[in-house]
Amino acid sequence: MFAGRYLWWMLIALAVFLFFAMSFDYVTWATVATSSCARVAGSCGPLILMMTGTIKPIGYYIAGGIILVVTFARIHHIGMSWLWCLFVLVLFGASAPFPLLLANVWTGQMNSEMVMENLPVAFPFLVVFCIYIGWSFEDGAGRPLGPWRRLRVTIRLSALYGALAALAQTPAFAWMTGRLFDMPWLSVLLATWQPKLEAALTLGALDDRLAYLALAVFSVALAASLFASGIENVSARLMAPFMLKGSRR
Repeated sequence: MFAGRYLWWMLIALAVFLFFAMSFDYVTWATVATSSCARVAGSCGPLILMMTGTIKPIGYYIAGGIILVVTFARIHHIGMSWLWCLFVLVLFGASAPFPLLLANVWTGQMNSEMVMENLPVAFPFLVVFCIYIGWSFEDGAGRPLGPWRRLRVTIRLSALYGALAALAQTPAFAWMTGRLFDMPWLSVLLATWQPKLEAALTLGALDDRLAYLALAVFSVALAASLFASGIENVSARLMAPFMLKGSRR
């Protein structure tokens, strides 16, 4: 999937989410107001339940499905490893409830302080990565993760830390895995090991300071990889006058 098409579909997914999160309740109200259910006591309940309990969640699933599909397609198109798809899937699963909290800000049920308290570290990791792969690598604007081996290792290690932190801090992963494989004992095992993994990742502090440090390293390294070729060209031009005549090739 080309960069322009990727950006287009991501904007479509964002528009779908915003519509169902912030405007669909008005559609429900208009539907109830224009229907004849109000004439019969109690008959509006099933209609409201269907609109808010079935159709509205389907809209969320559509938006999330679009994001996952186009992100996977973009990762494949630019030649990145399929492990990055797993990385995105873990981050998406860990941060999926957070956008619904953002919708509550629109209705006045939450303020900015409550949003920041509930912000999972997986969400900014996911946003940074999705923005990064939207770069137009097809037009000769560098290669994914850059040409420098140490930079690529830094990106992968910081991404691994972010994925492990998401796994450790999201209890839903434990019961989802056990339910997927029909192994309740696996859910119990994962739930037991999640606090231990979180303690190991945070060095016993049980806070997000190291995770946000990894996020900063991840973001800076990705930004550096975008301009690596330009940095190499500038460095070569600066060093050219000091090189021997026969080595300027």
